[in-house]
Amino acid sequence: MKHRIVSFGEVEYRFMALVENVLGVIGIDCSDGIKTEDYNQIDPHVLDCFPRRKFPVNLFHWKQDIRVLSPIYIVGGEVNHGLRTTAQELSEQGLLYFSRDQITEYTECLACEIDVALQDPNLTWNEFAGLFIHEIDRRQKALFASPMPQQSESLQSAVESLCTQLLDDTDRISNLVKEVHIDLSINRRRINSSIIAIGIYLELNKGNIYLDSLVKVAMGFLLYDIGMSRLSPMMLAKPQQFTTSEKRLMREHPNTGLQLLEKLNLTLPEITQPMLQHHERLNGTGYPEKLKADAIGELGRIAGVADSYCAMITDNRRRTPKSPINAAADLVMNERKYDQAICRTLVKFLQTVQK
Repeated sequence: MKHRIVSFGEVEYRFMALVENVLGVIGIDCSDGIKTEDYNQIDPHVLDCFPRRKFPVNLFHWKQDIRVLSPIYIVGGEVNHGLRTTAQELSEQGLLYFSRDQITEYTECLACEIDVALQDPNLTWNEFAGLFIHEIDRRQKALFASPMPQQSESLQSAVESLCTQLLDDTDRISNLVKEVHIDLSINRRRINSSIIAIGIYLELNKGNIYLDSLVKVAMGFLLYDIGMSRLSPMMLAKPQQFTTSEKRLMREHPNTGLQLLEKLNLTLPEITQPMLQHHERLNGTGYPEKLKADAIGELGRIAGVADSYCAMITDNRRRTPKSPINAAADLVMNERKYDQAICRTLVKFLQTVQK
């Protein structure tokens, strides 16, 4: 038996007990059993999610009689029919493993298969959080690019899975908000605002939320900015301030969004309110209807706070982003425009997330 560094593909396994057979094939000695914090089984339904030509992780065969993990595939190699058949058989027997050093690559393969991922005991909720945001972001962008019923149904399917998880444990939203603050790029602003809004809504309505209503509300927050998808990308990307005519076009995007949702038959108040009201302000200075005070619904107020908050913390060519705490403080101090109960909930929520 040897103890040294060995590299399988791009992953180094340091100071492991290694065994070498007469053919010179190195395996990892597991005389004391397989530690689940180091290696996990790959189930057949998960293996089916892997790309056909190349697997995303190194694969190991657990040879129980000699208690050794023997590598059968190294990342980068081509997968032929024989190897896939062997992997499938080992997986069905509970003998196929991967190293948790490659959990990121493993998780990425399951992003498009939310239901499969939720059945996978190898993933922690922290890993689910990143997976959900990645996949819902992908489906949200697909719907905005092509507002068709099948895209809407795809997004709603992922949202239903997410809401089920959040109702099982409302504290899970904290992991999603942590993920929001990991990537504050302009490409993530829309999904980040949606997640923040869902988080505030959950915090404000703890103990009084049902799955059906939460799915509708979450869909509303995820669709609130769909009207922006019909504005010129060149106009939105330019570093200069908008011209008067461009500002006029910007102010029409809530109504444009309503037209898109009507075509998709998504006209429930929980869905249309955030979209139509996220730019309205309590003092009547917002748009498109210059609504005031109680004329702005709770979902519209939440969307307005979340959208403004993420606008301030997102990298932007037109202005330097603010820190989360400073952005939240600005909202709290602007009581003429923003609902202070919602702003304080955001601050409380961020404090909880930072612990």
